[in-house]
Amino acid sequence: MPFSRCSLLVLLLAVCLLTACAGKRVPTRDGSLPSWMQTPQDLRAFPQDLEVFAREAGPERRILDAETQDAMNAAFDRIFFGPWDMAKTSIRKRDVAVFFRKARGFRADGSRWSQAEWDAMAANAHLGTYPSRAAHAVTVRAADLRELPTHEPRFSEPTPDPKANPFDYFQYSLLPPGTPLLIAHATEDGRWYYVECPVAGGWVDANDVALVDAGFKRLWRHGRHAALLRDRVPLPGAPGAAPAAGGEAGIGAVFPLAGVRSDGGCDVLVPFRGADGMAASAEVSLPAGAATPKPLALTPGNVARVGNVMMGQPYGWGGMFGERDCSALTRDLFTPFGIWLPRNSVAQARRGAVVPLEGLSAREKEARILADGVPFLSLVGMRGHVMLYVGAWKGRPAIFHNVWGVRVVEEGNDNARCVIGRAVVTSLTPGSELKNLYLPMTFVDRIRTLTTPAGPRP
Repeated sequence: MPFSRCSLLVLLLAVCLLTACAGKRVPTRDGSLPSWMQTPQDLRAFPQDLEVFAREAGPERRILDAETQDAMNAAFDRIFFGPWDMAKTSIRKRDVAVFFRKARGFRADGSRWSQAEWDAMAANAHLGTYPSRAAHAVTVRAADLRELPTHEPRFSEPTPDPKANPFDYFQYSLLPPGTPLLIAHATEDGRWYYVECPVAGGWVDANDVALVDAGFKRLWRHGRHAALLRDRVPLPGAPGAAPAAGGEAGIGAVFPLAGVRSDGGCDVLVPFRGADGMAASAEVSLPAGAATPKPLALTPGNVARVGNVMMGQPYGWGGMFGERDCSALTRDLFTPFGIWLPRNSVAQARRGAVVPLEGLSAREKEARILADGVPFLSLVGMRGHVMLYVGAWKGRPAIFHNVWGVRVVEEGNDNARCVIGRAVVTSLTPGSELKNLYLPMTFVDRIRTLTTPAGPRP
C-alpha cells in the first residue's frame, strides 16, 4: 500500500533517528539504497541468503515426491494454456465497464484525472459491442495487463518520484512473453485488446501480442517446457533482428523446450510477431543456468537458488518497472517447479491446505508456523500480503517476501511508512524496534493463514 507523500520528508528524518537505521544498511539488488529506503533491524539480524536456510532444511531433500510434483505440473499446464481452450470470455461486460465510471487519482504529472479523459477512454473502449471477438493469442514480449486501456498511471496522490511510490493502480500484472491469451475485445482505434489470461482479465497493448493458429498452439502445448531461472534474459525479436529487439524475460516465463545441450544449456522456442500479425517461433539457445526443464525438483536448495536471484530486488506493484510485488515473487518463484499460484495474495492464501491462525496470540502463531509450516513451500498470509516461510532462525520463523514497508505514525498521520521496498528475509515482526510503530502493531498481529500449496507434507 502507498505511503503518504506529505509526511515523506518527516518520515525519513525521524526514522533515521531510530534503531532501524543504525548499523549496516542492506542494499538492493543493484547495490544502491535510495534515501527513502530503510533497513530495519531484521535485515541485519536475519541472513539475506536463502541458502543458509536451505542448509538447515537439507538442501537436496525433496519437499514433494516426483509423482506429486508431476501431477501439480500437469495442472499448471492446464491452467496456463487454458485461454486457448476458451470459445468465449468468461468476464462480463459490467465487470469491464465498472472501471470507466468515475475518474480517480492522479496522472504522472501530478494533475488529477478528469472525468472527460475517462469518458474519452470509455468511448474508445466501445463496450457497447463487448465482447466483439474471441481470438487466441500470445504475448510476444513482457506485457502490462492494465485496468484501463492506457499506459498513463493512476496514482492515489501526486507522485513526483514513482520509484518512491510504485503504486500505479491501473497496473494489474506484468505478463511474461509466451503467455497464452484469449482476446475478447478491441478498442475502437485498435491499439488495445481486452484479454483473458491465466491470471486475470485486463487491457494489453496490441503491439505486445500476436494471434496464434492451430499449428502454433499444438507446437507450444505439447511436449516438455522450460522455465527461466534468471531475470533479464535477453530474447530475440523476429529472425535476423538484433538480440535486444525482442526484449527480456525472467523467472516466471515458460517456453517450449527444444532440447537440453551437453553444456547444461537449454534450447527453447520464443514467440515473435510476423508481418501478418500472426505468431511464429524462433529457437533460442540459452546458457547453462538460465533455464531448466520444468518441473525442477522441489528441494530447499533449488528454491533457495532461484529465490536468491530475487533477493534485494526493488518492489514494484503489479510488475511496475519490471519488478515484483509480494504475490508476484511467490508466484514466479514456484513456476520452475510446476506449482501454479493465482496472481493475488488473497487467492494464494486460499490455495492448498490452509491452517487458520486468526485469534491466536503472536507467540501461538509463531509456534504454529514452526510446527506446521514446510520450509520453502508454505505461505504465510495476511490481508494484502503473502510471504514464503523458509525455516527457523534462532528459534523464530523466517520469511522471504518482497515488502513495501512497515506502518508508522508521523505528525499525526497514522498511514506513513518505514519503507523497506525490496525482497528480504525477516521475522514475522519486522520493524518491531521502531518507536513510532503504528498502534503498535507488526505483521504477526495481522497474519491470518498458513497455507501449503501441495497440501500436507508427503
